[in-house]
Amino acid sequence: MRSTRLCIGLVVLSGLLSLSSCTSNESPQQRHEDANTPAGKLGREAHRAVVKLNQAAREADQKLQKAAHDAKEGWKEDAQRQRSENTH
Repeated sequence: MRSTRLCIGLVVLSGLLSLSSCTSNESPQQRHEDANTPAGKLGREAHRAVVKLNQAAREADQKLQKAAHDAKEGWKEDAQRQRSENTH
């Protein structure tokens, strides 16, 4: 549940960041100057954090899916073992 909220939060944050970049009417010079302000540096760090969190969330999702698959396979094998023991 917590990871779901984290993923949703990351998606919303990345969406807001991408929307803010699409509505810019600044010149390249102004963007360069803005990037060197404290807010610009904070924005870059926030973007890096979102990218890292997104990657970590994807990796965690893959691990959870693999663990669920392995558990399901284990349950199948155990059920087959129990059936074969009961028939003999």
